[in-house]
Amino acid sequence: MKATHRLIALGLALVLAAGLFAGCSDSEEEEPAVTNTNDAALGGSITWPEEGLDTSATLASAIVGDTLYMVFNGVQARTSGYFTPAGDTITVTSSATTTSETRFSYRVTLWKETYGGREYVDGGTMYFTADGEYRTGTFTGLEAGARYKIGLAYDGGSHYLSGGLTISPLAQADALDEDADSAA
Repeated sequence: MKATHRLIALGLALVLAAGLFAGCSDSEEEEPAVTNTNDAALGGSITWPEEGLDTSATLASAIVGDTLYMVFNGVQARTSGYFTPAGDTITVTSSATTTSETRFSYRVTLWKETYGGREYVDGGTMYFTADGEYRTGTFTGLEAGARYKIGLAYDGGSHYLSGGLTISPLAQADALDEDADSAA
């Protein structure tokens, strides 16, 4: 009986030791998780470029310096072109209004380019209020050199969202594709 208990104790000790060694291996460290402010804070502003951006278009974008400008009029869901952040953080500033008298929330989601498509970035959703006021939030923990895009979504049923947003600082950005995805 004592021998059986000793064998069980030895077996448990080996399992625990193996777990400790596995935790101390030289494997790559995990990437930091992308985080955001969840609810964009009141504040910020957007000065629209004087040329190259039709602010009355259903969907249009312009790239000026390190900032991607995007306007949307009468939409429920759209995506930006791909961009590469200048660092591990981007700031999104947006202002929008809606035709709804009861639903005022819209979301901006972050997507990372993958081979053959895109995938949602875990933790990459930020909420804005469609009351015409400017709001600002950040996404942090982005991967250097990776390409991202944002999705804009308003779950307003038969109602629509109009406004604009900026994303900065960027190292590079693509103009909106004329046939840009209509859903995020």
